[in-house]
Amino acid sequence: MSTDDTTLDGLIPAAILASDTPVAAYGYVRAKAGGEGRMLGEIQAITGLTRKEDGCEQYVWHTTPDQPGAFAFYERWSSGAHLLAHVSQPFMQTHFAAIVGLVEGEPEAHWLHPLS
Repeated sequence: MSTDDTTLDGLIPAAILASDTPVAAYGYVRAKAGGEGRMLGEIQAITGLTRKEDGCEQYVWHTTPDQPGAFAFYERWSSGAHLLAHVSQPFMQTHFAAIVGLVEGEPEAHWLHPLS
């Protein structure tokens, strides 16, 4: 996918952000060794705020004791505009900056449209 087809540093496809129907994502992030607790704290700090946002239909994180520091997420938004408003929130910008040094490798996200 070219950078012309994405926004927000290539993380979210432009077609997802332009959607006037629900959009969803699932993905994974792994904390660097020793940063698991701080990553968990960062996730917990945004979860409640995110769930209160207009257009947030679902926002959940999961982990497993089999892989310490591995976190999986699922989120669903009423539209691409709601998702864009979410990632533009000041608390999310703070979150993105805070986790830069905590993440092992690249976060993985897969963007979805619901089947009709």
